[in-house]
Amino acid sequence: MALHMPHRSVTRFFVPLIDVLILLFCIFLLMEFNSETKYEQQSADVETQSAQTRITEEALSSRTREIQRLEEKLQNMREQNPEAANLIEEIERLRKELDKLKNQRPQDRIAFRIIDIDPKDGSISHHDGKKAEPIADGNAAKALITRHKKQSVGRELYYHFLYPRPRKVYPLLGQEEDYAEWFKGVANSLPPSLEKKK
Repeated sequence: MALHMPHRSVTRFFVPLIDVLILLFCIFLLMEFNSETKYEQQSADVETQSAQTRITEEALSSRTREIQRLEEKLQNMREQNPEAANLIEEIERLRKELDKLKNQRPQDRIAFRIIDIDPKDGSISHHDGKKAEPIADGNAAKALITRHKKQSVGRELYYHFLYPRPRKVYPLLGQEEDYAEWFKGVANSLPPSLEKKK
């Protein structure tokens, strides 16, 4: 008796194969959809960047034209009015000096001097580190200020009046008014109200 292979239907092999093909086709479609979404997103990003670049270029171009217009106007002003040109140059010079002063330390800008007020009689004196120098009148004060200005070239001279503590009687109001008059031309710590009224 001969052995025969059982008869099988061909469709039994193709049905699972068709399922696999359908699955692969669906994956292919989804991949296309996803890549189209990415492509659309990239296109939108490129358009946004392009728009931003265009706006920036327009703003830059506008600013450049504005600067050119102002430079031409400034040049015309300088040609038509030399006095205005001098004023502009003076403003620039003062601005540079101000920037330089801002960068300096206070001790580099100010020459600080102390004037002692004697609690016994209200007289004033300046101590230079070696000895006390009495200031008896306006001429002595003027000579002291002149000497200190020569010593502190490029710095602002400032006199600080050191009142006695505790303050009792001296200095008298008349003495304070005299001191304010003597040191009127230079920065000092005396109240402005002490200046004698003419």
